[in-house]
Amino acid sequence: MIKRIFLFFLAIIIAPLLILGYARFIEPNLLTVKSFTIQTKNPIQPCTVIYFTDTHFGKYYDVSHAKSIVKKINKAQPDVVIFGGDLLDNYARDNGTMDFDYLREELSKIEAKAGKYAVWGNHDYGGGAVRIYQDFMESCGFRILDNESVELENYGIRVIGYDDYLMGWTDPAFYQIKSSLFNVIAAHEPVVSQFIENGSENLMLSGHTHGGQVTIPFVKKDYLPDGSGKFLKGFYTQEEIGTEADLQMYTSSGIGMTRYPLRFLNVPEIIRINLRSQE
Repeated sequence: MIKRIFLFFLAIIIAPLLILGYARFIEPNLLTVKSFTIQTKNPIQPCTVIYFTDTHFGKYYDVSHAKSIVKKINKAQPDVVIFGGDLLDNYARDNGTMDFDYLREELSKIEAKAGKYAVWGNHDYGGGAVRIYQDFMESCGFRILDNESVELENYGIRVIGYDDYLMGWTDPAFYQIKSSLFNVIAAHEPVVSQFIENGSENLMLSGHTHGGQVTIPFVKKDYLPDGSGKFLKGFYTQEEIGTEADLQMYTSSGIGMTRYPLRFLNVPEIIRINLRSQE
């Protein structure tokens, strides 16, 4: 009986330590590529879009991880690559210890037939990162879509990028999309999906939430950051978004970490979207 009690209390002590060790040293390194296919009524050419977001390079996620991110992106042979914001975690805190030359060298290796695009995230403004984000991303071959769009004529697709909802500014009129093409929309915060108006088909890609970063089963997700709205992670239909626009959305759990160096039940992810016309 005493032995059983001892083993019970030993398990109570060891189990949290094992979970903490997994969340600190294992799950943050389990970068995966999630793939899904979107079919549209629009006459588009087959297009592979890679979306990655929330790298938060810095104190909790070292720039050395960039090599594996780039390798997985290029292995997918994307037509388009989109970065969803929050490149750095805290520029003011970490810039003295980060190897920006290495990060630039790696991100410059990302290959995309129809271009590399990026939008602003709240951490790209905060911590002084606003001074370097655009120039740095452009030096890596990315075009910043700051309330801008670009038509990919060879594919029949338009890529639209919004400024950060929390720390940037977007004219509300720009949410009223005039394009009749299939639109791939990039916006850091998923709450932007509530503002989109358009009669054509749209796929929005967002991040920001980290999926909660640390998921505790049966605990209500009241701790999500401002701008998350009711969205945690994963795929959302038009009905789930609650919009009259023909809009679907994927909210990514992202890649890096903020506030604490832990991930639990939120494996870091890169998203591969195969866009196809309905037969």
